[in-house]
Amino acid sequence: MRLTWIIKLAIIWYIALCAVHYFNQRPMWNDEQAVFYSVESFSTSEIFSRSLLSIQVFPRAYFWMIQKFSQQFDYHLLSLRFFSFICMMAAFCLWLKLARLELKNNLQYLTFVLSWCGSVLLVYYSAELKQYSMDVLGCAIFLLFLYYQKDLQQKHKYYPLILVSLPALMLVSYTSLFFLLFPLYNLILDYRTDKKCLRCIALYGASLVIFLSISYYFDVRLRPTAVLNREWNSYFISLSSTGDFFQTLGDGINNLFSRWFAERPRIIKKIARVFVGFGLLNMFRAFFVNIKKDKYYLKSIQTIALVLFAEFLVLGALRKYPFTVPRTSLFFSPVVLILTIQGISWVKNIFKPAYVVLHGLYIVFLLAVSIGIAQHVFGGDLGAMPLLWRP
Repeated sequence: MRLTWIIKLAIIWYIALCAVHYFNQRPMWNDEQAVFYSVESFSTSEIFSRSLLSIQVFPRAYFWMIQKFSQQFDYHLLSLRFFSFICMMAAFCLWLKLARLELKNNLQYLTFVLSWCGSVLLVYYSAELKQYSMDVLGCAIFLLFLYYQKDLQQKHKYYPLILVSLPALMLVSYTSLFFLLFPLYNLILDYRTDKKCLRCIALYGASLVIFLSISYYFDVRLRPTAVLNREWNSYFISLSSTGDFFQTLGDGINNLFSRWFAERPRIIKKIARVFVGFGLLNMFRAFFVNIKKDKYYLKSIQTIALVLFAEFLVLGALRKYPFTVPRTSLFFSPVVLILTIQGISWVKNIFKPAYVVLHGLYIVFLLAVSIGIAQHVFGGDLGAMPLLWRP
């Protein structure tokens, strides 16, 4: 009972951190200001036919929603960041649901909530004029669908409508592209035993083609790809030599797993690597333990995480996605948090005292980082890379 109340307090604490950060109305920084130039000056037709100003990228349908909403409030700062705040709150609620499906007990669940409280990025991007909180929400929507796809297919009369609506998420979140083939893959597996699934496969395939075409014509083709590739050059996986490959691969994996808590002081990332290392190992262990058990369906974080990771590597090597930049992969951070908690908990099977110490230290670490974040939030100056305390 006490642990349940502590979980509720931790949930309230995260929401409070985000709400205070949002209502602080911190001045826009460079990237936000660059997006705002287009929000302020573009007409509706220009939004869907021109490259954004200042070499910015932003899902155009989501951009249009923000513009039309903020116009009603004379582009007040709170209105410009309103959707970011609402999306992060909605994402948090859905991820709490996902965590209940993945984590076995209340202590693990509490640790997951504290992980959000101890993440600068998951607090900061709840109030920034960018699309990253929507990415976190889109990821949660896809994962929840995959968890319940089989039940929806068998019991819900609106399943076909839900199915064909999923590809529309790419209009508001580029990172939805990482998930688009997963429902289709599961449907193809279903087709082996149920030929009626062919109708759903056709419907989803048609929806996929339609929304991909819309996204490409009104959005993706307008992105300044050549300029962006030059700017993100150091954030891809290099294939120029064996040494460069392993160097950039190592840097990429390190960024993808350890930079969700805080950047400064650097000791935070070093400490984080100890804990998230269990998450990295667990990503491989969980996939090979569960994929056959799940009859090769992709329907849980335990199997989907490694597939997402493989997509990161392939797209990074092809120079199509800068996955080593924390904000562009923010949607993956809750996955890392769950994998880490599961990985630490697995130590209990080997040596319980080591698990108790490790889990306890992780909670202490999260509380310390959260207190550092709170000092900046209540001081009104939380940035994407705040110095939480002087080392």
